[in-house]
Amino acid sequence: MEPEELVFGGDDPGHEPGIGPWAAAHTKLLAVCAAVLVALGLAGAGGWYLYERSWLPQPPPDVALSPSLEFAVTMCGCDGLTAATVEQRQEAEAMLRALPEVTSVEVRSGRELDDQWRRGYARIGDTRQAESSSLSGDVLQGMLRRAEDFPAVAEKMRSMPRVYTVWRPGVSFWAGRAEAQISLCRNDSSQNVSECQKTQRAGATGMVTEKEKAAIVARLRDLPGVETIYFQDPGHYLKLAKLSDPKSEMDETYPGSFYVKFSDPALARTIAPAIGPMPGVLTVRPVMPEE
Repeated sequence: MEPEELVFGGDDPGHEPGIGPWAAAHTKLLAVCAAVLVALGLAGAGGWYLYERSWLPQPPPDVALSPSLEFAVTMCGCDGLTAATVEQRQEAEAMLRALPEVTSVEVRSGRELDDQWRRGYARIGDTRQAESSSLSGDVLQGMLRRAEDFPAVAEKMRSMPRVYTVWRPGVSFWAGRAEAQISLCRNDSSQNVSECQKTQRAGATGMVTEKEKAAIVARLRDLPGVETIYFQDPGHYLKLAKLSDPKSEMDETYPGSFYVKFSDPALARTIAPAIGPMPGVLTVRPVMPEE
């Protein structure tokens, strides 16, 4: 038996083209092949779309959040200030424990907290901050009975000798979800803008530009081990702030922040040297693990 001949056209009018009868006999097969090719094309395009989309900054994870009742009293101890004595810290602690609005108090050493931050900066590759010799005062960490009790507690504690500040630390939302936070330049004359002004920003001043944000994301994509890039917008920032202070209002100068998750936390040591000097970046800070 001779093999079937496929002829694509010809000059002999008596010779019927071979492809016609073959195609007619194999219509169903051709339809299936066409469908497969279309599906593969769509899958390829869809796969590339999903790949590209996976590198776009993602919104913060949508998780249930609970209000925070935590607050902190920081004693004087910073550079240039007379440090609180042990007796003054103990006096402040005794006052705090006696307040009916407070349910618990824990004393944290300023040196211990400084060392914790230095280790955090070392993890993201910021050797300057990791080797810093600055000192902080001891911190009295407390829990409120009710969130609305904070103003009364703060007023009483600020009257104590050598109390530097009384504040609400906020919710530890990003602990375990990211290794580093990238704070962006904003329109705020009260902030320390020296880092923003040191970089060549092509005439841009104040608020980070969209072009600068895109360049930051592109640079992050080149770093080894970057798993997810999150972008926290002003709405999410306010949502977190309200968990510790229900009276918080929208900060119109807040430009948003990037949070970066690495597949291996050890790879985060590349982020500060790579991203810190970029235009539009105010600071790169470690996300401290939840205790």
